[in-house]
Amino acid sequence: MGYTKNVVSFLDILGTRDNNDFDSKYKVHRAFHDSILDCEKRDRLEASYYRKVFSFSDCAYIFHGCRENFNTSIEDEDRLIQTAFINTTLTVIRLLNEGYLVRGGISFEDTYHDELSFFGPSVEEAYILESKKAIVPKILISAPLGQRAKNFSDRAHDQCFGKRNPNFALLPKRSYIPELVQQDNNAYHLNPFYILEMDDRMVMGEHEFTHEALTKAVSAAIERQIPLHPWESPVRAKLEWMKEYVAKSKSSLEDPSGSIAFTK
Repeated sequence: MGYTKNVVSFLDILGTRDNNDFDSKYKVHRAFHDSILDCEKRDRLEASYYRKVFSFSDCAYIFHGCRENFNTSIEDEDRLIQTAFINTTLTVIRLLNEGYLVRGGISFEDTYHDELSFFGPSVEEAYILESKKAIVPKILISAPLGQRAKNFSDRAHDQCFGKRNPNFALLPKRSYIPELVQQDNNAYHLNPFYILEMDDRMVMGEHEFTHEALTKAVSAAIERQIPLHPWESPVRAKLEWMKEYVAKSKSSLEDPSGSIAFTK
């Protein structure tokens, strides 16, 4: 018994603190927890990693770790981190599609968890990143983890989509290569639109998402909320930031008609 290293994601739906209406709160509950159930259903015992979710109210901690019976190398950790990031974007996509804005923090440090509860440095850091540092609706990543994950992702993209790939001519034509981890000065954050920027369309369980439909849904939700918050309100700054962020997101495929991603 002791600490193990886990990728810990802490997610919080914004704008629900002063909402006491049962129907509205229950909708938040269903949207958030249904997305968590989707995540758990994709867990496979034969995989080298596992997922564990602790959810409460409109928040959740999501743990990703390597199973005990697998030897863990640096490369295994890098793949675990990428898997955890992708799974986190899938949860956020579900929530964004329902009209909710999400803020979060991600850490990769020591943790302990069992069936009842959890604790450890990674838990605390993920919470601080979300509640004290992120401010706007972004998924902030601890700096060492963000740099490591971005370097790994950039190398993988170069190998797959670069001209050194012998099958480069057969790949779909793209106007740019999306980034899973985005960097703003010395800060790193997760791109929730990454999969749809990459493949334009995605099927997750019984749900289908497209980049155009999702970004329109998020933009519409923001436009409905903006008139309710004057410029001096801190909520307005968050909405304006997200409005600009969504407007910058583009599908990378020059011809998206034949592309689709499936989650497992």
